[in-house]
Amino acid sequence: RTSSKYLILCLFTSGNVEKQQKPHFKKKLTSVRLKQFGPVHFECRLTPIGDPTMIVEWLHDGKPLEAANRLRMVNEFGYCSLDYEAAYARDSGVITCRATNKFGIDQTSATLLVREGKGLVEETQLPEGRSAQRIDEIKRLAHEGPSGVSGEEVTEKIKPEIVLLPEPVRVLEGETAKFRCRVTGYPAPKVNWYLNGQLVLKSKRFRLLFDGIHYLEVVDCKSYDAGEMKVLAENPEGVIEHTVKFEVQQKEDFRTVLRQTKGPAPCTVGGNAVFEYRVAGVPLPSVQWLKDSCHIQPGKFCNMVNNVDGSGFLKIINVQKNDSGLYSCRASNLRGEASCSADLIVFLGTNYKCWT
Repeated sequence: RTSSKYLILCLFTSGNVEKQQKPHFKKKLTSVRLKQFGPVHFECRLTPIGDPTMIVEWLHDGKPLEAANRLRMVNEFGYCSLDYEAAYARDSGVITCRATNKFGIDQTSATLLVREGKGLVEETQLPEGRSAQRIDEIKRLAHEGPSGVSGEEVTEKIKPEIVLLPEPVRVLEGETAKFRCRVTGYPAPKVNWYLNGQLVLKSKRFRLLFDGIHYLEVVDCKSYDAGEMKVLAENPEGVIEHTVKFEVQQKEDFRTVLRQTKGPAPCTVGGNAVFEYRVAGVPLPSVQWLKDSCHIQPGKFCNMVNNVDGSGFLKIINVQKNDSGLYSCRASNLRGEASCSADLIVFLGTNYKCWT
């Protein structure tokens, strides 16, 4: 009895803990692109399940979506979905599912892009006299949607708004950086990008694209590209801008590090000679040691250490006269190869400590 009672108490407590947490989307929304108008489905999964205080809402470009004849919204047992019976070009934008309870808020967003339908069939098998009327009706629905209100009929002027903000970008030198944003307003705002205050113009390195979303791609990034990327949208009703950080991490050139070597290394017979190195590169280079162009293998009197931080050393124990020569450290990876060298000079009777 005691055990059974304790088990029931544990289950009850666990249920309360699950509900007493802020919303979290376990499955995110996925972007959708259509070549012409048609049905669209969005879905996501949300925890906790069964929270009576949870409020779930859908937004289009940051504004609440209201239920309509062609829209269906579901929120059952952590499953949230939004269905368009038919989505049109004017429905393109950023779709967001936002969940709120007394412990916090979470949201997931995706892009809906519907292109204007082109190339409608001009020939029909409808009875004579109805063909032209029916085709006109199809064209009207494709352009206006079922509500019967054309986007071209909108006369209210609206200042620009950036509804999909560009995000900070960090890349390695030589990689491609990608920025994107979506802007709304009427008349359609003009959008420009600025890198460190300079207007970005389309070129081989700077690609400007638009398909309902504005894209900027910086190809083969250089270290001097780093700084701030600003997007500015303007129309006669106003101006809006947003700035993000643009970081370009310079690739370390391990060859310059390896060339920082010292002069000849003196050492006495019976002593220990140690050659140290530090190497950098992406990926981390592998290191080989050579004496007078011949590869050195580790052994009883020759220790080699290579550390994961790019440092290491070659240690020759109980140095003899015939150990004199030119010692080289060779580093290589997929991007190239470099080496550095130092002479080992072995003396008799003088007490030297050898480091290079």
